Order: sequence, then structure tokens, then C-alpha cells
Amino acid sequence: MVLKLSDKIYAETILFPLNAISRDDVLHELLDHCIKLKYLTSSIKLFEYLKNDANAFNSASGRGIAYHYHTSIEINDTVLILGVSKDGIDYHAMDGLPCHFILLILEPMNEPNKHRTFINLFQDLIKKSNIKSSLLEVNSNIEIADIIFDWENSNEQDELI
Repeated sequence: MVLKLSDKIYAETILFPLNAISRDDVLHELLDHCIKLKYLTSSIKLFEYLKNDANAFNSASGRGIAYHYHTSIEINDTVLILGVSKDGIDYHAMDGLPCHFILLILEPMNEPNKHRTFINLFQDLIKKSNIKSSLLEVNSNIEIADIIFDWENSNEQDELI
């Protein structure tokens, strides 16, 4: 089975716009969204795990992107929540750029490595400068989902040619 971003990132799993102004606020906002969508019943412990991971390893990968991932006993299938901030959030990235795209990946305990595939897919999406700028010009989570879906369909067509 081919994994696609649009299988996990769709309008309901996109948090736009992020209201957070700090990394900790982002984590709370993304985890609260997981609770709202009923993926989680609580986020206190998971917040601490994610915060500790982010303190040990910079979650900002550069180019305005940050990733957080962890396993959870409450998760049965990999969950992706994408937060988008037009202004960007200071993640103390090595390149000095604020993070506009923050991807939270929660995985079941028995599949702790799927996040790598989704991070690679997301990096492929974002490295297209026109896609990145388009994502920052949107006005809704639905528009973001449409851009991701259209990009995937365009890539599938390119592979068929």
C-alpha cells in the first residue's frame, strides 16, 4: 500500500491558523486538537514527552518546518495533525527562520517508525517553493488540504508519464 499525505492530512486534521506564539503553545494547541478529534482523551503525559524530546533534539528541521512525533497507547493508527502559522513561530531553528508548518505525528506503540515516511513525504511537498508559498497564502484548512491533494495527484500523473 502506498502511503499518501492526504490519507492522514485532510481538512479536519489541519489546524489553521495556529494561534500559538511559542513551541510549548504549539504542542498544547496540536494536542488539544487531537482531543477535539477524539484521537486522545488526555494529553498531559504526551505533552511532557514531546516537550522533553523537543528540548533534547531541535524539532525544527529548517526551511520553516518543525516535526514532533511520539507513540501513544491511545493511538491505533498513525495520526498526523498539521498546524500552519502565517507569521511563523520561533523554534530556534539552525537556519534562523520561523516555523510556519508544524507537523505532529502520533503513532501506535506497535508501529513506531511510520513517522519517517510521512516526514519524507512532507519534505517532498514543502521543497517545492510554489507549494510552500501557496500554503502560506491560503485562507482556510480546506484550501491547504486541496493543495496537498492536488500536489499528490500531479505527482502521480508525472510518474505515469
